[in-house]
Amino acid sequence: MHISDGILTSGVVISTSTVSFAFVIYSLKNLKNSNIALVSAMGAVFFMASFIHIPLGPTQMHLVLIGLIGILLGSQVFIAILVALILQATLLGYGGLTSLGVNLFIMAIPSFIIYIITKVGFLNFCNQKIKYFLIGFLSVFISTVFLAIILAFSKDEYIYAAYTILFANIPSMIVEGFITLFLINYLKKSVPQFLKESNL
Repeated sequence: MHISDGILTSGVVISTSTVSFAFVIYSLKNLKNSNIALVSAMGAVFFMASFIHIPLGPTQMHLVLIGLIGILLGSQVFIAILVALILQATLLGYGGLTSLGVNLFIMAIPSFIIYIITKVGFLNFCNQKIKYFLIGFLSVFISTVFLAIILAFSKDEYIYAAYTILFANIPSMIVEGFITLFLINYLKKSVPQFLKESNL
């Protein structure tokens, strides 16, 4: 899901980065001292999730957990994911620094969208287990759609890759859905106060 440096055109990088860092400023303005520990913890969760690789035929996929992080942090998700992406780029070589804004756009905005969807009750027509599954599934689905659109808008030769990415990430969406279902159920029983902000 990470885009490396030099892949996209400068116009796409600048436009997506501008949107991303506007959200970062908004996120910083709304950050409260009481939330700093949770934001830091969720940044660490996002960073560590990239180490959990799941074999899938001849390839592997890794977790991102952006649905779970989104419902826990709300608008502060941009700070947590930004710090984690910087660490991933500098320490692990995932993505890059010039593509930082693009990767933040791909990861954090879908996470925030899921928070809004959950908070306003768009998923309340589902039973509880399906709702929790959809939080994980839809977050990766939206992120994948953003990635495909960005690739398609950047260069014509990426259009085929954009379609391929959409289908290739379906297993990731399903796995994220089930893991998010398990994690939210655990949080609901152990620390339900963390979920009050998202109306779960």
